[in-house]
Amino acid sequence: MKGLRTTLVVTGLMAASAAVPAAAQQAITIGTSSIGSVFYVISVGMSKMITEHAGLNATVQPLGGSYPNLFGLEAGKVDFAMANSLSQFDQYNGRKPFKKSFDVRIVAQGQPNFRTLVIRTKSGITRADELVGRTIIAKRRALPELEIIADAFIKAYGLPKDRMKLVATVNTGQVIKAMRAGTVDAAFYPVAAKQPAMSALYHDGIGHFFPLTKDKRDEMMKHMPKAFWPGEMPAGSFPGQTEAVPMFGLNTSFVTGVNTSEETAYKVTKAILGHPKEFNTFHAAARQWTPQRSLSNPSVPFHPGAIRYFKEIGAWTAEHDRQQAELLKR
Repeated sequence: MKGLRTTLVVTGLMAASAAVPAAAQQAITIGTSSIGSVFYVISVGMSKMITEHAGLNATVQPLGGSYPNLFGLEAGKVDFAMANSLSQFDQYNGRKPFKKSFDVRIVAQGQPNFRTLVIRTKSGITRADELVGRTIIAKRRALPELEIIADAFIKAYGLPKDRMKLVATVNTGQVIKAMRAGTVDAAFYPVAAKQPAMSALYHDGIGHFFPLTKDKRDEMMKHMPKAFWPGEMPAGSFPGQTEAVPMFGLNTSFVTGVNTSEETAYKVTKAILGHPKEFNTFHAAARQWTPQRSLSNPSVPFHPGAIRYFKEIGAWTAEHDRQQAELLKR
């Protein structure tokens, strides 16, 4: 029934978005992830909000994830895009896989995403040095940050990389299967609070978070791009998780190019953030799309149109001016 309800909600949102007349409206397209994903549902909700409250005919186009969405933005295939903070940092600074820098700008930000190391409980690993000689999932093409974190972990703990078997997977489903089958001992992993797959690993005694300390997390961050920020998974987020665990945070952002007009970006920002009760009906994650969350830990500059909205509601401060100036220095 839960899957059916999700399908009905997504289908209903698509129908509602498509039903709005486009006459005399500027059309904009939002690049997002695959149908049914959180990115997708949030984006469809945004498209409805933008169409109704900004007078713009907004539609969504699933492109596959943060990096494909940003490639689509750069190529002019979409006008706005959903992306995590590392991917937009890479695009803004011309880091791989992008061949050149692109002036991407933040409109709004929402739910945080965390990355951490998960240990297969039966492996008996309790310390970092016990990972030597073990098989560890540390790579995924769609999530290049996992390899960045793995390398930082190895450096911070002084581990011999050549004596660790670092393997790759295609998706989270493969990670879960490998953990359950016992073919790997640990995995660098994308997680969010109450995530069903991680909850099941904890509940079934299959996996748990590596006991990373704040000191080691902060040491690791010295080896990582500034797109990451120090986060923490509160105790009780998963069955049997009795202590808070330091982690690495990435923001979920709604971005556009610097050439998008200030008026359009202003209207879009106001439409998304100015009607929270309506927005929250689309998905639980929409509750985290707030002005306060939007202004937290940016990895690229904000669009002038978004800044105009934040100033209008009194959320933009002198500290944000300083932060914006630093980000614009690239």
